[in-house]
Amino acid sequence: MDQIPLARRIRAGLDIVAGLTIVAAYVVLLTDQVQAGTFEPGKHFAYFTNQTSYSNIVVLLAGGYLALSRQADTVLYTTIRANFVAYAFVVGVVYNALLRGPDDFGFHNEVTHVIIPVYLVTDWVMRSARPRIGWKTVWIGISYPVAWLGLTLLRAPSVEWYPYFFIDPTGPSGWGGVGMYVLAIAVVFAGLISAQVALNHAQARKRETIPPFSTQTTVSYLEK
Repeated sequence: MDQIPLARRIRAGLDIVAGLTIVAAYVVLLTDQVQAGTFEPGKHFAYFTNQTSYSNIVVLLAGGYLALSRQADTVLYTTIRANFVAYAFVVGVVYNALLRGPDDFGFHNEVTHVIIPVYLVTDWVMRSARPRIGWKTVWIGISYPVAWLGLTLLRAPSVEWYPYFFIDPTGPSGWGGVGMYVLAIAVVFAGLISAQVALNHAQARKRETIPPFSTQTTVSYLEK
C-alpha cells in the first residue's frame, strides 16, 4: 500500500464511503418499510433504481479495493464502472425530472437519486488516469437496461404492476407513449456511454503525448 499514490488512496476512501452510504440508505429504507409492513420484495427488487443502486455498492467497494491494492484500475473494471456511471446519471435525471414528489426528500432518495449520481459522474470526469476502454462498452451498457425493460414488460401483466408510469402501456399514452419514453432513454444511455468512452480516449491520448519524466507525467500518475 505504501507504493499507492496518496491521491489514489484518497479516491479509494471516497469510493468506500460512497458504497457504505448506499448501504446505510437501504438499511434505513428497509427498516422503515418492514416496521410499517409495507416492504414488498417483488416490487422492491424490480425497480431499476434499486437494482443499479445495489450494484453500485459492489462497484464502489470494488473500486476502493482496487485503488488500495493496484497502481491502476483494470480495463474490465473501468468498463463496468463507465456503464454504472451512465445508469446512475439516468436514474438521477429521470427521478428528479419525472418522478419526484413534493415530499420525496428522505435520506434514501437523496443518496440514490442525487448524491451517488453526482459523485459517480464527477469522479468519471475529473479522474483522468484510467485505462483505455473499447467502444463495445456502449453495447454492453445498453444491454442491461434493454433486458430489464423486456423482462419487466413480460412480468408486469401477471402481477398487474409496472414500476414506472412511463413504461405502463395501460396508461393514457398507451404503447405509443411507452415507445417514446423507451426510445428517448435508450438514446440517452447510448449517448452518455459514448461520451464517456470518447472522454476516456481523449484522456488516454493526452497521457500518451506527454513527454517522459515531465512534471505532467508525475501529475497524471498521481491521479490514478
